Amino acid sequence: MMIKKMAFVLVTLLALSGCQTAPDEREERPEIKLNPVLLQAFRDDPGIAQFRHSGPIEVRWYDEAVAKAHREYAAAGRGAEMPAILVEADRQLRRAVNYPLRFGVTGNRLWVEPRGADVDMRLVARALAGSGLFTEVQAGHLLYH
Repeated sequence: MMIKKMAFVLVTLLALSGCQTAPDEREERPEIKLNPVLLQAFRDDPGIAQFRHSGPIEVRWYDEAVAKAHREYAAAGRGAEMPAILVEADRQLRRAVNYPLRFGVTGNRLWVEPRGADVDMRLVARALAGSGLFTEVQAGHLLYH
């Protein structure tokens, strides 16, 4: 009886070890530094309740490596491959925002634009601000810093 239990345990362990992913097959993801400070909305406009915005949302990345990758990707033009660190940032932002995003640069201002129908920009700006990836998020006159 004891031998059967030991044989069962041995067979189970061998089966489980065969299911594990080899260490060199794991996908390595870049590490992104997160802002430890929660961004707050700066409400200097009494008409904030009538907030309307469409188009890009200006951002300032907390991690300079991501900001640099954002600039390089935007400068490379259409069809360029997204750098790995920006892919990881996009992955994290899609979880927060739940919309596909487009990254771009206008002058020296970096921006993120959610794509899709019926995008509530106020909620998107709030989600971006709460992601921990930025030091500043601005959609129109709504500013999180």
